[in-house]
Parts: sequence; structure tokens; C-alpha cells
Amino acid sequence: MKELRADARRNREQILRAAHLAFLDQGPEAPLDQIAERAGVGNATLYRHFPTRMDLIRCVVLDHMAQVAALAADALATRPTAGQALTAFATQVVERHVVAMLPILGGYAEAGPGFAAAREHLLAALNALVTAAREQEALRADVEAADLVMFLAVLTRPLPTVSGQLNDDVRARMLTTLLDGLRPHHATPLPGEPISAGRITTDLAAART
Repeated sequence: MKELRADARRNREQILRAAHLAFLDQGPEAPLDQIAERAGVGNATLYRHFPTRMDLIRCVVLDHMAQVAALAADALATRPTAGQALTAFATQVVERHVVAMLPILGGYAEAGPGFAAAREHLLAALNALVTAAREQEALRADVEAADLVMFLAVLTRPLPTVSGQLNDDVRARMLTTLLDGLRPHHATPLPGEPISAGRITTDLAAART
């Protein structure tokens, strides 16, 4: 894709942010005209950047995957310990709600261009963080990178009919409880089969057929 002018790039970023919020509230069928209005652009501008709904969904997913990978890599590179990196990563992900859409929309993007490379990059960053946290005994051995994404995805979904401040307070308490549960000491073994990125993708694809 050729480099966009500053105004076009700004419009595209506004549309992606608006789509993220709309999909979070209403799911993948959120009206595109409402997304355009939320982004402060006209419908023509939205369709110029994203000719179809699927194009927009795929770009939201790829953008979120890139953000999560960057947050994981940055946390591991800048925090003194892997345990602190894990806490910083989880906190930033929850604040930005960037993993909430991946289990919901990931199946829509899976067949599109760039998804495989983006997923490989994301898993590499998450696995590096998870491996470092395990080695420093800051993370229980039976938690995988895919577990971490799914836990945070559930946590970042908005609670219906709950005020913003209460939502934030509940989410902060849930995050602290989750982080305590991720630590290895006195941990109860996790039930069921291990969760992998491949298992999640297969399940999402089956749900759409």
C-alpha cells in the first residue's frame, strides 16, 4: 500500500478507532454509517479506505494484533523483570481494549492477506514474554500465550448497563485477581486441554459455518 498523505492517514486512523469502539459495542455487524459518523468522516471517505465491511474488519484485527505484539515486546524490553513486564503488558492491553476484538473478529480475518504473518509476529512477541516470565517464576507453567490473550479478551469486554467508573473499578479488580492467579505459587492445575492459537482459529471458523 502506498504511503498516505497526512490527512488521509489521520482519517484512516480515526476510522479504525471508531470501528474498534463500534465493534466492541455492537459486534461485527455494527452499521458502517455510524462508524463513519463516529470517526467524523463521510461515508465516501470510509469506503475509499475500506471498500467492504470485511476490509474494515480485517484491518481492525491486523491493527490490534500489531498493537498487542508491540506492547508485549516493549514491556519485556523496558521493565526490570519479566514479572513486571507481564503486569505492564496486561494493564496496557486492558486499558486499550485491544485484545477484546481478536476472538470475536479473528475468524473473519483469518483467510485474508497478512493474517498469517501478523499472527506469527504476535505469537513470537507473546511467547517471548511468557517464556521469560516462566523462567523467572513469575508465571505458572501451564499458562500459554493463547490463554493469556483469551483471559484478557474476556476481561476487556464491557459490562452491559454498568457505568463507566464502575466498569473501570470492576475491571481493575478483575485484572489484579487475574495477575495473582497467573503466578505459580499454590496454583491449582488448569482443567481441560491446553489452549493454542490454532485451536482458537479452528473453533472460530467452525462457529461461522
